[in-house]
Amino acid sequence: MLSFIGVEPVAMEVLLAMNCIIVSIVIGILGIIGNIINIIIFTRQGFDDSINITLMALAISDLGALIASEVMAFIANPWFLTSNLPLVTVEFVHMVAFYPHNYCIRVCGFITAFAAFERCLCVSIPLKIKQIVTRKVTFRVIIFIFLITLLDMLPVYYVAYLDWIVLPGSNSSKLGMVFRENPYNVFGVSYLITDMFIPYFTFFIIILSNVIIAWKLKARYTWRKSITKTHSDKGEGISNKEKKTVLTLVVVSIIFIVCLMPQSAVLTVVSQVPELSIRGSKFDLTILCLSFAYVLECLSSSVNIVVYYKMSSRYRETCMLFLSHKSWLRRKKLHF
Repeated sequence: MLSFIGVEPVAMEVLLAMNCIIVSIVIGILGIIGNIINIIIFTRQGFDDSINITLMALAISDLGALIASEVMAFIANPWFLTSNLPLVTVEFVHMVAFYPHNYCIRVCGFITAFAAFERCLCVSIPLKIKQIVTRKVTFRVIIFIFLITLLDMLPVYYVAYLDWIVLPGSNSSKLGMVFRENPYNVFGVSYLITDMFIPYFTFFIIILSNVIIAWKLKARYTWRKSITKTHSDKGEGISNKEKKTVLTLVVVSIIFIVCLMPQSAVLTVVSQVPELSIRGSKFDLTILCLSFAYVLECLSSSVNIVVYYKMSSRYRETCMLFLSHKSWLRRKKLHF
């Protein structure tokens, strides 16, 4: 295994085991707990502000991505691989976890891009943003993102499905991927959209929106320093609350791009090099690269709770009230 790049099978198993432990224990489980807390906090805060709808949807998609990552980490670890279960492990994990994980990640990308674009409008036209991006508009956009991204997954599950297959040189059957006629025509178009257009489009929107935000805020700060404040000036800026929200989303956007870029790069190369595909001669190299890329992906889906807690006083207050309420209930139960 991986002899063509000088990695011994034992070393490969150690690397995969370490990644599985990091993903499933250190990052994955903590991230799942963190996103559940995020969902609870945003629910308690209510959805009067459209940004809470966006952050709630982001937490749900992050939670889905982390659960799928946990499944991948569990099935793909070396101890599971040596259990001799009737599975073609790589193919099985692709169908039950890899594709769902990618779906959730793409949803995260679209939602992050929408949030960045919304804050860009907030900074550019602060007096009109409430009329343009209402709660109803935000909710409809979020639903549209979940549904339109799901459409990209349907062709993959149409041309590939799980069934019992007989492996070459073996008399036993294992559960693996079975393809319909001309699957690579569908996979080629799907990979072009999923692994190239969607991630790089979302990266472009996120970067462009944040550049405009930085430029607008700098221009406004320079303008305010150059003139004396007047009564007419008071209604033209954005509030401190909006500034904190903008800064929070900028940090979330940066984390998303930095952590997701390696995985997008690997999948882009795989889509162009057949030897690196699922049944290619060098697919082991793809597994090794993706195992490290997924650590960063899980990190991206897990650290938002830290960003919210550090940068949002309202989030901290709601979180502390929630924890104190739970603590009070525990004390009350112990008392009785």
